[in-house]
Amino acid sequence: MPVGAITIEMTKQGLKKGFMHGWAVGLGGMTVDTVLILLLYMGFASVLAIPMIQIPLWLIGALFLIFLGYDSIKNSDKDIVLSGEQVNQSFIRTYLNGLLVAVSPGNVVFWISVFGAVFSNTYDETETTSFLIVGAGILCVHH
Repeated sequence: MPVGAITIEMTKQGLKKGFMHGWAVGLGGMTVDTVLILLLYMGFASVLAIPMIQIPLWLIGALFLIFLGYDSIKNSDKDIVLSGEQVNQSFIRTYLNGLLVAVSPGNVVFWISVFGAVFSNTYDETETTSFLIVGAGILCVHH
C-alpha cells in the first residue's frame, strides 16, 4: 500500500503532538474512507470513472499533495510538543484535520481507481456479504 496524505499527516501529528493526535487523524481518514466505500457500493464509481471528471480530480489532488509537502517542510520546526507539555490543539480539531486530508481529490480518485475495480468484482446484488467483507478488509489494511 503506497504512503498517502493520510499516513503522512498521521505521522506528522503523532510526532509533533503525540500518539492520540496521530490516531485522531487516522480516525478522520477512516470516516471518509467508510463513506467512500458506501458511495462505491451505491454506484458512485461509474460517475467518477468518466475521464472528464478524473483528470481535474487528479490535477487538484496533485496540487493538494504539493501544498501538503510544502506546508510540512515550512512548518517542520514549529509546534513540536515535548514530553510533559500541554498540547494546544483539541482532539476534535485534529480529527477534522484528518477528515479534510481524506476528502482531497487525490484520495477520492485513489479509492475509485484502485478499489473501484475490486469492489465491482465483489458486488453482487444477491450476495452483499462478500462486498462488505472486502470493504472492511480494505479499511483495516489501508489504515
